[in-house]
Amino acid sequence: MSHTQLQQGDGDLSPDDLRRVVAELRQERDDLEIALSTAIEHGDAIEEQLGLANRQLQTELRERRCTEKKLRELVEAISRKSQDLELLVKTITEHSDTVEDHWLSRYEESAVTARTDALTDLANRRMLDETLAREWARARRHGEPLAMLVCDIDYFKFYNDHYGHQAGDGCLKRAAQVLKQHASRDSDLAARYGGEEFVVLLPATGMDGATLVGQSIQKTVHRLGLAHEESPYGVVTLSVGIAAVVPDHDNESLLFAEADRRLYLAKQQGRNRVVHDG
Repeated sequence: MSHTQLQQGDGDLSPDDLRRVVAELRQERDDLEIALSTAIEHGDAIEEQLGLANRQLQTELRERRCTEKKLRELVEAISRKSQDLELLVKTITEHSDTVEDHWLSRYEESAVTARTDALTDLANRRMLDETLAREWARARRHGEPLAMLVCDIDYFKFYNDHYGHQAGDGCLKRAAQVLKQHASRDSDLAARYGGEEFVVLLPATGMDGATLVGQSIQKTVHRLGLAHEESPYGVVTLSVGIAAVVPDHDNESLLFAEADRRLYLAKQQGRNRVVHDG
């Protein structure tokens, strides 16, 4: 008999019935206590989870606001850069001819400077090597002669020691002017090889023509009359070695070697002269 039956009965219950009813009531009470305890425990867990979720949401909101701020700043920066770029493009477009001419001029000046001897304004060793290789290949291709003069100022070390380096530089410049005057064609090249040694390259020129040029250079330097007390000639003089060949191989350095060998012969023979054979 349950406690419901007890409520509906006539009240005439035996002691056993009462004990059963009391037991049922106790069981229901215990079940309610367990259910209440479980609900309380779960409620704490749910509350904790809700709190955690709320904190995560707040963090995400802060991060989102920060990201949005950075994005706005980036967009503004890009906008400013875009405006600057548009202004730059407009300026370049409006002045493109001037800018192009300016940089082309700067480039050409740099190219010339890189191939020019600073002291004498002649071609330097780099330009000589490039020009010799190019003219050698062209002469070989067309079967034309190519001539080279190697020139050296006589007793130049003594001149420098006696008159000083400033006077020595002046002497080199005067000699360089003579060589430049004699390299009169567009294809000719006068170069400073190093120190007091110079080279004149004469494309499409045989030995006879090169000898005439070499003799004119040697005589012109002599007639400058630059005093040189340490020279037996009393003035600055020049020795010249000449080589000319129709190239039939790839080794253009042999042309310089032959002209330089004849320069050595000119010095052996007393300097102030031109040697084109031997």
